[in-house]
Amino acid sequence: MQKGDDTLHIKVYDDDVVGKDSIGSAKVSLKKIQQAGGQLDEWVKLPAHLGLGSNGEVHLILRLS
Repeated sequence: MQKGDDTLHIKVYDDDVVGKDSIGSAKVSLKKIQQAGGQLDEWVKLPAHLGLGSNGEVHLILRLS
């Protein structure tokens, strides 16, 4: 994270024997977590290239401390 940035950037990769491939990425607002009492437990969509469709979801369980 960079100073003044209130966004958590998530990148998801598969784990192949040879290298790794990008599955997708997402962003989560830290302000949203703060407004929810400092905890987040939700599924976040991983949009496909150019936002056309979806590559699935990732389950995030976050707690700000």
